[in-house]
Amino acid sequence: MKPSNYLILSLILIPILCAVAALNGGGYLPHVAVPVTCILLVAFFCGRSVRRTRWLLIAALLFSIAGDWMLKHRGGDEMRFIYGIALFFVAHIGYLAFCLRNGRIKWLWLTVLLAGYGLFFALMLVPAIGGMEMQVAVLLYMLISCFSLAAAPGLRFSAVARWLFTAGIASIVFSDTLIALYEFPHKAQWLYACLMMPTYYAAHILVTAAVLIVKK
Repeated sequence: MKPSNYLILSLILIPILCAVAALNGGGYLPHVAVPVTCILLVAFFCGRSVRRTRWLLIAALLFSIAGDWMLKHRGGDEMRFIYGIALFFVAHIGYLAFCLRNGRIKWLWLTVLLAGYGLFFALMLVPAIGGMEMQVAVLLYMLISCFSLAAAPGLRFSAVARWLFTAGIASIVFSDTLIALYEFPHKAQWLYACLMMPTYYAAHILVTAAVLIVKK
């Protein structure tokens, strides 16, 4: 990369520092500053080749902030959990639309993901989820997650940018899997406690880093 490109990529240190502060008990402000600073970086410093579609990523990040707020402030209200899932669902639509505007779905990836998460949903989640509304919400969210993750490796980016973006979407899916295990079968408590927030922050940072280094 050119020196100017390295300078732009170094800006990713801003959300990284916010994530470190949040993980060390900084409270809600550094927590929300991670996606907010990522939005600003995408808006002003993304590569020229994705500037026409950057609004899709910005929308996805905004809906992630809203979904995260809803889950953090649900207070035991099941409907707020469903609203949170719905907001993250829209965020995944944004990621998927961005990928399709800049690439294509990898159908082998999609087949493997749907098979694996289909078994996970049927064998582990359905027996643990009570109401039909929640089952439908979780199923739809799982499906859109598989589609967005299968589309990420089909991006027409450089190998580094493409795999950074894929790692970002994979981090979202992994974080959501931990949430599902924690909320419904009440498993993976220690993994949830250790990895849920780091992977949530990593998702935003990796996706942002990817679009900072695409072709200018």
